[in-house]
Amino acid sequence: MSIIKKILNKINTKYLSVCYKTIRLNQHSMIDYRCEIQEKSNVFMGIKSILYKNITIYKHKDGVFKMGNYSHIAPYGYFLIEKQNLTIGDNVAIGPFCSIFCTTNAIPSNKEIFFKDSYVKGDVNIGNNVFIGTHCVILPNTVIEDNVVIAANSTVKGELKRGYLYAGNPAKKIKALENE
Repeated sequence: MSIIKKILNKINTKYLSVCYKTIRLNQHSMIDYRCEIQEKSNVFMGIKSILYKNITIYKHKDGVFKMGNYSHIAPYGYFLIEKQNLTIGDNVAIGPFCSIFCTTNAIPSNKEIFFKDSYVKGDVNIGNNVFIGTHCVILPNTVIEDNVVIAANSTVKGELKRGYLYAGNPAKKIKALENE
């Protein structure tokens, strides 16, 4: 990373933590200056957590984005939180181009008007020591327990149990991780 980008990132991170008292950044956390956070309230980042370039976070002032210690989100992530909670644990790596939805469209009971004012909403909780590969999609009401690996291009909905590799669309349990 060039020295100019490092300086811009430090200035941006300091600016956000000073000007927006509702953003809580811990020691050595960093938000790249090219990130977009729509509502700068209820944003919490742990020690040495990083939002790399071009992360987009859309949230309502009542929504919560919480990221644990030593976690990072690679470039080009998209997070639609609205009034829900997105909690990311410690030591989590989220690959590039991942999307996490706490709110998404649903097919209404009146099938004559698709996707009009019909939504599924729910919190997303990601445990500790989780790796999420590139281009994954995480849907509302999802719980990913500790020590989970999710393969690239997977779509996740529901509960993923600790200690397994998951892959596919929808994501299925592939095998137990040997460290468990």
